[in-house]
Amino acid sequence: MRRHAEDVSALLQAQKTRFLLVCALCLITFVLLIFMFSPYFSISEIHITGNQRVSEEEILARLEIDRGTHLLLFNTRAASERILENNFIGYANFERVLPGRLQVHITERRLTAYAEQAGGFIFLDDNGRVLDVRSYMTDSLPILDGLQFTRFALGEILEVPDPEAFNVIVQYAQLLNHHGLIERVSHINVADATNIRINIANIEFNVGGITDADEKIRTIAAVLYEMPNVGQIPGFMDLRDRHTDYFFEILQ
Repeated sequence: MRRHAEDVSALLQAQKTRFLLVCALCLITFVLLIFMFSPYFSISEIHITGNQRVSEEEILARLEIDRGTHLLLFNTRAASERILENNFIGYANFERVLPGRLQVHITERRLTAYAEQAGGFIFLDDNGRVLDVRSYMTDSLPILDGLQFTRFALGEILEVPDPEAFNVIVQYAQLLNHHGLIERVSHINVADATNIRINIANIEFNVGGITDADEKIRTIAAVLYEMPNVGQIPGFMDLRDRHTDYFFEILQ
């Protein structure tokens, strides 16, 4: 009987100890939650990187952060959706740094060319996406002459009758960007995707179609490097067949 009473007492003591431990853990968790969600962790500093074309003021406005916005409760998904409403922005990444700093990294789409439309200009990135429509150009970038399209919508890839031909144009724009030539190009005649003509200064380079496109752009870069003043002379170069000798033809 005495043994049974001791066992019951030990069991009750163990249950009491577990209860006290659970209470202590709950109290500690409660205190930590109060601490973590206290004003101490309100956003007090915002650091924005990666933006060049889009102003910091616009990004801050789209974040919609008030003085008491809590760092851990801040809805980055909703903020990202608001930021991406600006078509010049492709991605927005966030990083929380305790106790109160929010880091925002912006990846902008690259304005690459223009297409003329009803007296204005459609701004295109290097994937053919429509970034904006304005009555004026903002950067020294090529105009795509002869580009045929059925419709356009902000934030979407330009719709064209021949997507494969448009892809050729996109690849040439990307190559010109890659080789640092895009800002020197004034016009690209894309009326015929198998007979593309690139105008730099007073020179017209006929690059034909997509075959050996990278080699053709490298050749243009080499010509401009070897003949830095060649743009002062109206000329023409036929680069359609890279297996032939290239000649610079002076135009009268």
